Amino acid sequence: MPRIHFLAPVLMVLLTAFHAQAAETVLPQDNSSAVIFVYHMVGEDQYPSSSIRTEQFESHIRELQDGNYNVMSLPGIVAALKAGTSLPDRTVALTFDGAHKSILENAAPLLLQAGIPFTLFLPTDYLDRASNQYMNWSDVKKLARNKLVSLGLHPAAYAHLVHENDEEIRRQINNARARARDMLGSEPTLFAYPFGEYSANYRNIVEASGFEAAFGQQSSVAYTGSDMFTLPRFSMTESYGGLDRFELTALALPLPVTDVEPKDAYMPAARPAIGFTVEGALKDALPSLSCFATGMGAPHIEKISGLRVELRLEGEFEEDHARINCTLPGTSPEPGEPQRWRWFGMLLTIASVEKSASETNLEQSR
Repeated sequence: MPRIHFLAPVLMVLLTAFHAQAAETVLPQDNSSAVIFVYHMVGEDQYPSSSIRTEQFESHIRELQDGNYNVMSLPGIVAALKAGTSLPDRTVALTFDGAHKSILENAAPLLLQAGIPFTLFLPTDYLDRASNQYMNWSDVKKLARNKLVSLGLHPAAYAHLVHENDEEIRRQINNARARARDMLGSEPTLFAYPFGEYSANYRNIVEASGFEAAFGQQSSVAYTGSDMFTLPRFSMTESYGGLDRFELTALALPLPVTDVEPKDAYMPAARPAIGFTVEGALKDALPSLSCFATGMGAPHIEKISGLRVELRLEGEFEEDHARINCTLPGTSPEPGEPQRWRWFGMLLTIASVEKSASETNLEQSR
């Protein structure tokens, strides 16, 4: 997995006082939104950039049990988003990428005991290996017999595909679908992009393959009106999986934007033009907008024509994955409860920058 920066300065701002009073605007999107989490490994402490400690994960479960959340299955959320039906406040879902054995051993028993639904995304090539690092088909079939467990697909290999041609992308997807059909008797209809990487072309191929929805790893809230084939998820790792951050993101609200630049999340430029247009109902709250960029802190925010926002980066991104996170004060549901924040995030793959060292190290461990 690539080294993922969750922009610690964002948390510092969100967890301390802010200069403008929180907006109390309720948007239609708030009533049909969900926070989706993604985990990769649990308790594999030798990989802190992609694993979460078991005690951290246990604290997440306790928060979900005690914090008045509506934990739903991912297929149920997808159906609601597509139909435009309302979802209860604080709706969340849990997902796991990569079919790591530690999910089977350290996460699944806790979730099943707690009665919490979750989705496993499967790289079918890895399930065919005789490995103590990954689940096998027998493990998956046993889990899938439980009604709390749903399945989705990765490409057959958990591989970087944004730079590949259409033929290779289709081959990887079709191999995964065929192998799942052979081993499970049916094809999962949900897809997740390895490492959160996708391009406009890759996204279109996934849609044309017949999936109902596909998921990245950008930090945002899914809502009716989101692109169903680039749905966001908040990623949980050791460094950014503390209970404070989990609660902060679990309470997140959508920050709806349109006319997003760049239009393709895979690009050759290490210093892309970044901009978006904010929902009109949030115009008065825009002075409170905060944005952060990987390795650069807070870029200059330029507001154009009232609702248009453009970010002026100070330099080029130095790693192959770049995050942009923007937040806006949201609603405070009850006096004394935590401030809620609207989130919009991007995860860009920069073709001209070499892979980060931590990503290379993880790939060598596979």
